[in-house]
Amino acid sequence: MWEPLRRFSMIALILITSLGWLATPTVQAQDTEANRREASATADEILQLAVGRRFNAMYDRIHPDAHAVIPRAAAVGAFTAIYDQYRVSDSKVTGVDIKDWTWGVTGKTYQNAAVVHFEQNYVDASGNNATLKDDMPLVDVDGEWRWFFGSDEAFVQQMIQQHGQAAEKPIVEGDLISNVVNDLDAFYRDVLSYTGVKYESPGVVVVSPGTAANTACGPASSGFWAFYCPGDMTLYLEEALLTQLQGQDQGFAAAFVIAHEWAHHIQTELGFERTEQPTQWNQVHSIELELMADCMAGAWALDVDTRGMLQPGDVDAAVNFTVEKLGDPSYVSEYDPQAHGSNDQRVQSFLNGYEQGFSGCNVVM
Repeated sequence: MWEPLRRFSMIALILITSLGWLATPTVQAQDTEANRREASATADEILQLAVGRRFNAMYDRIHPDAHAVIPRAAAVGAFTAIYDQYRVSDSKVTGVDIKDWTWGVTGKTYQNAAVVHFEQNYVDASGNNATLKDDMPLVDVDGEWRWFFGSDEAFVQQMIQQHGQAAEKPIVEGDLISNVVNDLDAFYRDVLSYTGVKYESPGVVVVSPGTAANTACGPASSGFWAFYCPGDMTLYLEEALLTQLQGQDQGFAAAFVIAHEWAHHIQTELGFERTEQPTQWNQVHSIELELMADCMAGAWALDVDTRGMLQPGDVDAAVNFTVEKLGDPSYVSEYDPQAHGSNDQRVQSFLNGYEQGFSGCNVVM
């Protein structure tokens, strides 16, 4: 490990980088000053997330190239370890340079990056007040400034070894249902451990061909595919469908089905309720709940991919299955009590999660 201040300095490079409700930055010279202002505002917001220990929200805002390198558990675990040791308080941006910047982890250079200079006060390991002075590189992605985890490859690998979930094999190899259930359980247990929500594993019942299950939401018999019952906090999965998909080389489509239903369990734990006439923050229309679940399944898929457990074609399998089987018919109203969304809406929601994490789902973990 590093000397205390060096360690904190490196973590600062992890956490200070991008987020926010931003105007679209441009790369033209006449807009440089606007870019500086926007990057400065983003850095301030990231710093506030760090001090508030909203580490999952910070992870969601990293650059896609960083998402491809670092699993959520490794990044959030690194943030937590540092902020458990150092009492970080106020901070301020002292300047912004717009210039080309190279990420030390991959060696890739980004043009017109915003390198934000900042100062942050903290208490060191000896209990003394200290000030960290460092830089935060930000890069524009489709109108949002995004940040990068880590300053070099050795540091990133160290954090993965210390905090990351180990990748064993592709998620669809072997006993798919067991693989997916165990991974989802570990993923959400870790995600919610950094929040005020106490995670409880849902029940999982696999219904074999020719059988049925009694549930708090009614019987689960042949042809139901999959559903989550809030009344008994249990996922009911039709083995025939999932086995068929895996046999057709659409194993990750089966994984998506399970992840979607697992997301409904998380929504229940977060306090969301399905209703036809929402009047409170946690009450949502059916279509909103369902599209959020698609997106949360995408956020999990992103993490699985980051850990090297997806194979080429897995995401396409989930998308194609959604297009072919899951969209509502055109005659179903968006605000039907059981609406799930059109093919295009459901695919886009899944991809939002896959590309942006939970932030793409309008969920802050």
